[in-house]
Amino acid sequence: MRTIPCLSLLLLIALSSNATSGPSPPVGEAWREDLQMVAREMPRIHPNLFYRMSRASWDSAVTSLDRHLPAMSRDQALIALMKLVAMAHDGHTSINPVFDRALGFRYYPIQLEAFDDGVFVVAADKGYERCVGARVTAIGKAKIEDAMTAVATTISSENEWWSRAWTPQRLTMPEILDGLGLVDDMERLPLRFERNGKSEVVVLKPAGVLEPQGHNPIGAVDRTGWVSMRRGEAPLSQRNPGVPYWVTYVQKDRTLYVCYRAVMTMDPAHGETSTDFWRRVFALADSLGPERFVLDLRENGGGNNFLNRQVVRGLLRRAAIDRRDRLFVVTSGRTFSAAMNLAVDLEKWSEATFVGQPTGNALNFYGDARPLVLPKSGISVNVSTLPWRPYDPRDSRDFIAPRIYTPMTSTQYAKGQDPAMEAILAFGSQGNPMSGVETAVMRGDSAEAERVFERARRDPINRFRSFEAELNLLGYSLLNAGHSPQAITVFRMNSRAYPGSANVWDSLGEALALAGMKEPAIAAYRKALDLDPQFRSSRDALARLGASH
Repeated sequence: MRTIPCLSLLLLIALSSNATSGPSPPVGEAWREDLQMVAREMPRIHPNLFYRMSRASWDSAVTSLDRHLPAMSRDQALIALMKLVAMAHDGHTSINPVFDRALGFRYYPIQLEAFDDGVFVVAADKGYERCVGARVTAIGKAKIEDAMTAVATTISSENEWWSRAWTPQRLTMPEILDGLGLVDDMERLPLRFERNGKSEVVVLKPAGVLEPQGHNPIGAVDRTGWVSMRRGEAPLSQRNPGVPYWVTYVQKDRTLYVCYRAVMTMDPAHGETSTDFWRRVFALADSLGPERFVLDLRENGGGNNFLNRQVVRGLLRRAAIDRRDRLFVVTSGRTFSAAMNLAVDLEKWSEATFVGQPTGNALNFYGDARPLVLPKSGISVNVSTLPWRPYDPRDSRDFIAPRIYTPMTSTQYAKGQDPAMEAILAFGSQGNPMSGVETAVMRGDSAEAERVFERARRDPINRFRSFEAELNLLGYSLLNAGHSPQAITVFRMNSRAYPGSANVWDSLGEALALAGMKEPAIAAYRKALDLDPQFRSSRDALARLGASH
């Protein structure tokens, strides 16, 4: 079966007393039949629709919508149905405007992106050039932050990174802004932007209707001839647009780069099949002996899960590539569905270093969506039919976090820079911060060790890197090497950095006990049990020391 990457941004309407406002007439009683089908069929089709929401909240929302639906305008009703479907917090269970022609959603002729320094107009059609490259401060009647929040809270997703990735695109759809009440007249949208401290307003008019292109959410708008804010050459990740997979060797960096935008296979008449492509990729790897192998999944919204095996097996067979300092997997909030499963496999089995931003899926998700066509509106509701589970059923993470976090700024984008690739090329050049901590404690400079550690913790690149386990490992390495005082210094540092961890206090207690420092050891073990009364090793240690909890 094929996992359908339903890149769904599920859009909400606040049910207001003025439900009849809007340019379109009320939908009347007819759409109640659609609502009844959604309420009846979604729980039946989905393996566990109430995994992330309660049945009571669902029933309450259906009852409320049934009461208000007949008086809503079409846009309000559409958004209300999207909100209802979005309550499942399942990225594959969706009403998706970029894939469903029945919705007939239009677009404004601008492209927005959310960067680390704000929301910017990265491209626009001719006639709107003056806003390209500017930071957006307001859209319609709302400040941009409020508009983003309004849309993001209605997006069906398992984590915020999926919402953040697609919210800007949804803000360029007139019917969504109208349904959310963010604009007075969707035919004339005021967009306020700022450049060099100067504020301006441009009025946007809808440019056309979204034209779904298979399962490509980007291709619904033809941006040929648009003006871009990018001044420099496009980075590798943005080259060959529309090509689902391609590979190049960067000679000067000795890097084999694979841009993998879809887990799919092309028709032989239009390009390489997936099997032939990966054979060629690994043949290049064998002949070139690259110093780095980069698998870029940032724009990969999924596809056929059964094609993942050839990728994983090919990488694991090559010990020269499957190394922490050579194999890099780049992810983002758009890494989804079958691409998410590929990331899970590589995290589990390979030595890959993950770079970029967190993935758009949770590790435990539902997919293989099936369309449910509503009888009156003709809208398709995609409903998940199959659970995908991580290797450890206790793994409840909402995403795979990168070891190296590389957010993008508007300036970097404009210059054609790629922070993820820059971090990969610099990997290892600045050394492991744990080595700096070890060097400092071995020469008795605990203050310097603390400074090295805190500097690493504050570095944005380490946002998702927990140093607790690494510092603990260093402590035991020193302890086993007979450097007990230095080990105690490291364990104490860890207890200050992560005071809520029972394991940290247990490790400190062990080092203190081995050093003959009985009372401080007892205090550390008791602290561990205060945090986790079931922490057995601390309980056993107190018994050996003749102390009670």
